[in-house]
Amino acid sequence: MTARNTVEVREADEPELDPGGAILRVEACGICGTDARTFFNGDPRAPAPWILGHEPVGILERVGPDALLPQGVKAGDRVFLGSILTCGQCRQCMDGFQNLCEHHLLYGYDPFPGAYAELAAVPPIATKNLIPLPHDLPSDLATVVDPFACALNGIEVLDIGLGDTVVILGAGPIGCWQSVMARDQGAGKVFLCDLNRHRLDLALDAVGGFVDDAWVAGEDNGIADLMAHTGGAGAERISVAAPSKQAQQAALEMAGRRARVVYFAGLPKHDPVSQLDMNQLHYKELAILGAYGATHRQYRITMDYLSRRRSELAPVVTHRFPLDKIDQAFETIRSGAGLKTVVVP
Repeated sequence: MTARNTVEVREADEPELDPGGAILRVEACGICGTDARTFFNGDPRAPAPWILGHEPVGILERVGPDALLPQGVKAGDRVFLGSILTCGQCRQCMDGFQNLCEHHLLYGYDPFPGAYAELAAVPPIATKNLIPLPHDLPSDLATVVDPFACALNGIEVLDIGLGDTVVILGAGPIGCWQSVMARDQGAGKVFLCDLNRHRLDLALDAVGGFVDDAWVAGEDNGIADLMAHTGGAGAERISVAAPSKQAQQAALEMAGRRARVVYFAGLPKHDPVSQLDMNQLHYKELAILGAYGATHRQYRITMDYLSRRRSELAPVVTHRFPLDKIDQAFETIRSGAGLKTVVVP
């Protein structure tokens, strides 16, 4: 990335092997919503020229002599690299909430260049995030372990009970995966809502078997449809999986009494304040919670989940691009033409 909305493919020096790190030969690297927001809007943590990419899968080509690898991981293995880099020593890490590490960094952001490249360095802080891949799991599909784990975190915060009505606002990859997991958690009804008809259709093609109904949010942001589906009672569980202030407010109005609402998607950092009707929270005794990132435990769970459910989850990866067409990959995301987009060097 040489500037906002500007990308060049060029030869770069091979990354140096840190004695405590490793070198990954990249087989595939997903484009995360965070990557897209950075490319479109800029981010001080990615000072141009910068190599983005923080959902990599590849072969552990070289390992430093002082590297501490997880049990079962060795040079030559195909591995996934979790992007949230943690200290392992603060209170949140020690309590198992590595996603909330007080000193956390993100792979692919300063000071660690990312993996939209043939070779990528794995710094010492990241070696504990390496997870071996099942031998028959395709690399392009394995890249989704990182965002899938984040989606799982949102589902765990949502705390779905047997028979609950669940509505997910946002039919991107996160919304798709949460639809599958909501059903597996025992949801009685799963509804999906999005502003984009094409993306909603793509989502239903991918995971429609787990969704009871879906609709395009109109001028009322989809509230009337949800109320019609619930006899006016509202939903017990709502996930806001879209970075939208309108969706955040609509979720409160869709919520039934004593419902739980989870704000999964963050707002742009330059415009993070949302005007919400707090009487909805007060009079309905709502629980409004946030969900961010994923823990080491959730990475491991989703690797197994993805391997077992690959046939149902693979359709969420709709586009693959070689490295020299990465500009087209970002444009596909901007246009909403696909769901999950993966770069395959």
